[in-house]
Amino acid sequence: MRLGGLILAGGRSRRMGRPKESLPIAGTTMLDWQCQTLLSCTEPVVAVGRDPSQPLPKIPAEVDVTVDELPGEGPLAAIVAGLKHLRDQHGFGERDAAMTVGCDQPFLTADTVRWLRERLGDADVLMPQANEKLQPLTAIYRIAALAPAIKLLAAGRRRPRDIAAHTNSRIVTEDELRSLDPEMRFLRNLNSPADYDAVRNELDLNSDDRPT
Repeated sequence: MRLGGLILAGGRSRRMGRPKESLPIAGTTMLDWQCQTLLSCTEPVVAVGRDPSQPLPKIPAEVDVTVDELPGEGPLAAIVAGLKHLRDQHGFGERDAAMTVGCDQPFLTADTVRWLRERLGDADVLMPQANEKLQPLTAIYRIAALAPAIKLLAAGRRRPRDIAAHTNSRIVTEDELRSLDPEMRFLRNLNSPADYDAVRNELDLNSDDRPT
């Protein structure tokens, strides 16, 4: 199985007040940070923007960029755009897959991605569950999940967690996640300026958190 990487970078960042993908962090930007993490454990890596006019910060040349076909329709539309890109531009087949994350998850590591991949098994979707909620933006989707996702969009369903109910899915329980990361830190994302300030201080002070 080939495992690509999808980084969703098209959000409006309304609560943050400025684009999350361009936030400076540990000497780079949030989007570049996430690109470097996924480049170390997935291939190819694709950043999914909102539309062609969205300015993105500098990222590695080997990272592809694509955009939502349905701008403003949320992360499910972005996942569909990313999976289509892997299928159409990189020849991914039905059993190939993509590790899919937001651009604002600085504690995701390559080891975490590998751990999740090992648990996919025969499922078409692997989705963690934490605090009694599915986590569709830190999940693995096979290309086989593309058709059900397109049907959900056509039916007006916009929540990516709904994919789990319409595919052969594997839910990773909170107990399992805590065996990997007791604080489930890799799921932590940045929604507000306070979140950003706290994480920036942690990463700037702790070089061990840099992706390898």
